[in-house]
Amino acid sequence: MGSQDSCNFVQSSQGLRVSWKSSTPFHLIITESVPPEYDSAIIQAASTWNTRKSMNLIQVHRDNAYSGASTADGINGIYWMTDWASDQSSEQARTSIRWDISKLKEADIKINAKYFRFYKTDDTVRSGKVNIESLMLHEIGHAMGLSHITTSDSAMQPYLASSTDRNSPGQIDLNSLNCEY
Repeated sequence: MGSQDSCNFVQSSQGLRVSWKSSTPFHLIITESVPPEYDSAIIQAASTWNTRKSMNLIQVHRDNAYSGASTADGINGIYWMTDWASDQSSEQARTSIRWDISKLKEADIKINAKYFRFYKTDDTVRSGKVNIESLMLHEIGHAMGLSHITTSDSAMQPYLASSTDRNSPGQIDLNSLNCEY
């Protein structure tokens, strides 16, 4: 196994792109900690990736029966975190991925609900808030293995300004996905 072009993916210590490989669609659970009013925006973010890529990469659904913590438990979950380290207060969310060699095994998305407030795209009150659909589009990109991309039209830019809608992957995001999916 040799090193390969990153294509904007996280790379293993062997220099291989980390992705779900042929294990798509992968499933993400909206846990009971996430306020239900954001379900449609989260599901829309996943649907946008599927539509833009013209394949079923990801399926998202709510499971109120799952109340576990975001640990290495084999469950791909989305968690609403009201407890967040103060030295990481500028971090809007964090996606943790676990893999074996280069195949993803688990992805957990933690949303920083301690230091941020959120809005849905059709909300009129946006000032000082983060678009939850745009944030989830970005975090789901990480859950698929993508790393940060600094190109201006990328959904994978490292930071999402408040009151900003960025609800569609850019061409560079799609080109990157084409390397693995």
